[in-house]
Amino acid sequence: MQHLSGIDHCALIVRDLDTADRMMRRLGFRPTPRGIHSAHMGTANSTIPLRNGTYFETVGVLQPTPHNADRRERLARGEGVFGLALKTDDARAAAAEFEAAGIGSGEAVDFARPVELPIGLREARFTVARTRQGSTPGAWIFVCQHHTPDVVWREDYLDHPNGAQGIVEVVGVASDLVGLARTWAGVFGARLHKEARSVTIEGSGAVIRFLDPESFRQRYHAVGAVPPADEPDLAALHFAVTELTVAADLLGDHGVPFHRLEGGTIAVGPTEACGAIFEFSAHVAHHR
Repeated sequence: MQHLSGIDHCALIVRDLDTADRMMRRLGFRPTPRGIHSAHMGTANSTIPLRNGTYFETVGVLQPTPHNADRRERLARGEGVFGLALKTDDARAAAAEFEAAGIGSGEAVDFARPVELPIGLREARFTVARTRQGSTPGAWIFVCQHHTPDVVWREDYLDHPNGAQGIVEVVGVASDLVGLARTWAGVFGARLHKEARSVTIEGSGAVIRFLDPESFRQRYHAVGAVPPADEPDLAALHFAVTELTVAADLLGDHGVPFHRLEGGTIAVGPTEACGAIFEFSAHVAHHR
């Protein structure tokens, strides 16, 4: 597909946004003030923008609407990573590509949220196009076209106490890697690489990686993680930080239990990160 590229942002569905904000601050992130989406979306969020041009958001449902039915369904299974947004130069063209591939309706949706900046009130505006739920096993995929990127990656919220610079990897788990690879190749083509125990999709500066259940257990056994019961599913976000010792010291100072993994990274478990595993390493994040 020609109108999508690397990871734009990841969405974590949460029951309570105030609790999620407190949890993110304990982990050393600086969530932006609450944003209320357009009424037809029925949702609100806090974002954590990162210097490499990625971000993640915690999303809560305010009022049930047809546009948030998938979020409510995911939340019924628990908090965690529920959506993966890809960058696009043209959301409407991407929607047409999804429809042609039989994985989307062809619809693109415009929405906005107000943002209070030091210079005054601005509006963050987006156009998104979604794949049909279940069409990409393991993740709900959509594209997000930013019409006001300076309002999202606001300079006054890009520096985080834990030194986070960007998302470098999104990790999921899948038993049927062959079937998953076959489906996802229709979206990503040559960017997808199938190996014996993993499927990796290369993006611009970040990768999506699905592991088989045993490889997932081996990677995250220190945090007590088990493969999601409803796999395939996304389960972990991996962040590049400037200095791993700074991130580790901050977690220790805040009383957050963390574990050292093979390969020298550190990770916190789902109870500390809104149902997701957060992994940190001293990777170099490519800045936008």
